[in-house]
Amino acid sequence: MEDEAPRTPSELPLRFGKYLLVERIAQGGMAEIFKAKSYGVSGFEKTIVIKRILPTFSNDKEFIEMLIDEAKICAGLQHSNIVQIFDLGRLEGRYFIAMEYVRGVDLVLVLNRLRKARTRLPLELACFIMSEALKGLDYAHRACGPEGEPLKIIHRDFNPANILLSYQGEVKVADFGIAKASHRHHETMSGGLKGKMGYLSPEQVAGKDLDPRSDVFVAGITFWEMLTCRRMFASGTELDILIAIRDAIIPDVKRYAPEIGDDLVAIAGKSLTREPAERYRSAAEFREALDDFLFDRGIKIDSSHLEAYLKHLFADKIEGEKKRVEAEHVEPTRMQPPKYWLRNPSAQPMGPMELAELVEMIGSGRVSHSADVLREGGTWVNITKVPELAVQMSQLPTPEESDPDAVATYQGMLVEVSFPRLFYRMAIAKEIGRLVLTRPGVKKEIYLRDGFPEFVKSNLLSERLGEYLVECKAITVEQRDEAVRVMKGFSGRLGDTLIGMGVLKPHELFEHLSMQVKEKILEVFSWASGTYRFFEGQAYKGEVVPLKIGGFALLSEGVRTYTQVEMLRNRYLPQIDRRVERMDNPYLAVERLGLQAREQRVVDLIDGQRTAREILTMGGSDRGSFDLAVYRTLYMLEELEMARLAD
Repeated sequence: MEDEAPRTPSELPLRFGKYLLVERIAQGGMAEIFKAKSYGVSGFEKTIVIKRILPTFSNDKEFIEMLIDEAKICAGLQHSNIVQIFDLGRLEGRYFIAMEYVRGVDLVLVLNRLRKARTRLPLELACFIMSEALKGLDYAHRACGPEGEPLKIIHRDFNPANILLSYQGEVKVADFGIAKASHRHHETMSGGLKGKMGYLSPEQVAGKDLDPRSDVFVAGITFWEMLTCRRMFASGTELDILIAIRDAIIPDVKRYAPEIGDDLVAIAGKSLTREPAERYRSAAEFREALDDFLFDRGIKIDSSHLEAYLKHLFADKIEGEKKRVEAEHVEPTRMQPPKYWLRNPSAQPMGPMELAELVEMIGSGRVSHSADVLREGGTWVNITKVPELAVQMSQLPTPEESDPDAVATYQGMLVEVSFPRLFYRMAIAKEIGRLVLTRPGVKKEIYLRDGFPEFVKSNLLSERLGEYLVECKAITVEQRDEAVRVMKGFSGRLGDTLIGMGVLKPHELFEHLSMQVKEKILEVFSWASGTYRFFEGQAYKGEVVPLKIGGFALLSEGVRTYTQVEMLRNRYLPQIDRRVERMDNPYLAVERLGLQAREQRVVDLIDGQRTAREILTMGGSDRGSFDLAVYRTLYMLEELEMARLAD
């Protein structure tokens, strides 16, 4: 990964009110950032940064209020370790913030360059950078308003991208765009949290109330990454990452940096405890621990050491900037999305195409795991090695997990054994393994633990996360398409992108991912035909969120929601005059089915004497809905070996 995006000609420089936009530095999902010039009298000139809302969001009241809140919060934070805000305005129908320009790099670029060089940041510099950043964070936490009232600011997005390092050795905290303060006008619900995936606290994931110790935890993540030069939470799905954060599953620092002493490991560890009460009480206390560590070892370090280090590490970048200035020409940047080419085995390359088109092909099952992809400006690599595509491929059944040469423990046709009956038998057997269900054009893999589903993979396009979120109205089609367009900047994960854009809150994504797994399972109850194969012992290796419904209650909901009524009528009309008898099932009690009131009423009417017809006549004024409940309940009880029709 290169330190900078490739530059291509564009319309810049461009006049924007009293400012001149010189160079586009970055573009996110909702705003773009420019290096700009501000002019005054007598030849006064100052380099600044303009953060401007994208046209798509010019009428988005919520985002505009968030931008205004950011400006108001930062305007009152006058500290050397916080990026300063100079102006807030609206030009050409678009809101913008003018802020301090920090000539240097962010911490992400530093860690990326070190990672490419297979080296790590010196410990004393890691401690110094974090100590300086914590100064700014602590100041924000303790900031007061004009009348001395506490502002109670919580950053909520403290991560390496928002720690700026100047070539003069300054350390500044940036981007209070989603900070929470007591006086901000744009309020979110209690527990309505935002932040970058991989840089959240357990409280944020769980949707709990926050205090400054939430920022302390995320500062601990950043410090861990500075020590190891690795991402702490980078692998796995959004769900895996959220669970790891929720449970504070912290990798051992010494696994990646064995030379680090136990005292520094303990300092990092205290910031990363799951319970806020066990962490440092404040950013200042965290900073003092780092300063004491340096003092105890007689290490004296200041901004001059960081300055020298950065100028050596980024000598080529600094020289390149110098030459552009000397030539009095700033080559602008156009943040155009890259093109892709696809090469399936034994097939001609396809392309160029947009990321969204390639993602759609993956979702429809038209891309092999052995396919190669060429990303504009790169070389051919296996599709699973492309970050923004690897996540998409991981949602599909993989050859490794599917193990086509494995022999199924048992298999059959769903016309011979219904899915509810199959579900029930596997549950009482407490099976652990992978259940493969197929029908024309559709393949699902349900991973079981102790007999109940815990995770599902599917090749159905409609069951991709983006389509699911649109269907349940969690996001709009426009928000989904915009997220797909820009998600490369968010590690290629759609959930990460939606959080970064401010469309979803972390705990909302957590809930939707859990519901999505449940819906993938329930949809199978609609299958009247297909095949099944079960591979014992092939358990799912990732983290999962427990389904918020009991296993047999899930079965009841599947029958209730997806089983076709016409199929049930055709099944029971020829047997309508047969008596319905209860059966003693030693493995399952009716109470575990989570029945609704009408369904429980049907169960109570089964006495071994009444026929199905007689039970159907007992609906009274509720006849229509009651009839459906009778058919569904009889079907459920028969398939679960809890009732039968007798002669």
